[in-house]
Amino acid sequence: MKTYKLGVVGDPINHSLSPKIHNLFAKRANIKIEYEPYHVLTSNLDSFIRDFFDDGGSGLNVTLPHKIDCLNSVDDFSPIVKKIGAANTLTRLSDTNQIFADSTDGMGLIKGLMEANINEIKSDILILGAGGAAQSIIHDLQTRFPRVIAIANRTKEKVKPVVSRFPPLDYDNLHPNTQVVDIETYLNERDSQGFRTLINATSAKEELDFKWCESLPIKGVTNFYDLSYSKLGETTPFVNWAKNQDIGAKGKIVRDGFGMLIHQAALSFEIWTGIKPDTKITKAELFDE
Repeated sequence: MKTYKLGVVGDPINHSLSPKIHNLFAKRANIKIEYEPYHVLTSNLDSFIRDFFDDGGSGLNVTLPHKIDCLNSVDDFSPIVKKIGAANTLTRLSDTNQIFADSTDGMGLIKGLMEANINEIKSDILILGAGGAAQSIIHDLQTRFPRVIAIANRTKEKVKPVVSRFPPLDYDNLHPNTQVVDIETYLNERDSQGFRTLINATSAKEELDFKWCESLPIKGVTNFYDLSYSKLGETTPFVNWAKNQDIGAKGKIVRDGFGMLIHQAALSFEIWTGIKPDTKITKAELFDE
C-alpha cells in the first residue's frame, strides 16, 4: 500500500490541528500517510519546500506566515492563487513532477457555510477585515453570486487595493456579477438592501472582547460566521459578540470557523490522494488533551 508523505509548514506550528485532521481522514479512508508538522523559518522556506518534494513528498499544507512566500518555490499555480497571491496547498504533480500551488480556503468556507445552514449568501455580504484571510475567500464567495460583497477594515486605506483585486466575474446575463466594494461606498452610493451575512476575517483571537471602531449596519444580519475557531468548550470573541447582538432576527445562526478548517483540509487531502474524506469530525476528537 502506498504511503503518502505529507505535512504542514509554518512558524509557529505547534498549535496546528492539521496532523490530527489528516490522520483521521486517512484512518477512515483506510490509506497510509505520514503527515508531520514542520517548523520552518522564512529564511529556510525555499530550501525546505524543494528538499521535501525531492525527498518524495506528495503534498504540503502552508500556514502563516508562509502563504505568500511559498509561491517563490513553486513551478505553477491555480488561477485563484494567481488572483489572491497566496496558497495553502502545495502538490507534486505526478505527470510533470512540478510543484503546484493551490488554495482551498475559499471553497472550504463555502462548504463550512453550507454545513452551518447558511444558505442565503446570494444576499449582500459584509466582511470584516481586508487582510490575507479576507482575500482568500472573496473569489469563491463571488462564484455563489451574492449581489454585493462589502468590506470594512479598521485601516480604511487598505480596502481599496482589495476591491481593485476582485472585479466582477465575467458571467452570462443569467447570473449577477458580484460587486466588491468598501463599506462606505455601499452605504452612501449603492442601493443598500441590507446585509444578511456577516463574516469576520479579522485576527481578533487574542482579544478578550470583540470590538469594532464604528457602528456596524447589521440590523438585518441573520448569519454570523467567524473564520477563526475556538477550542472545545470555548468561544471566539466574535462569536460571543455576535450572540449578544439583539437585532430582532429570527433564526439567527452564529458559527466559528471550525467547519471551514475541516473542509479546507479535506479539499487538500482530496487533491493529494484522489479520495474525498469523511468530514464528520468533532472538536472533541481534536481537542482531546
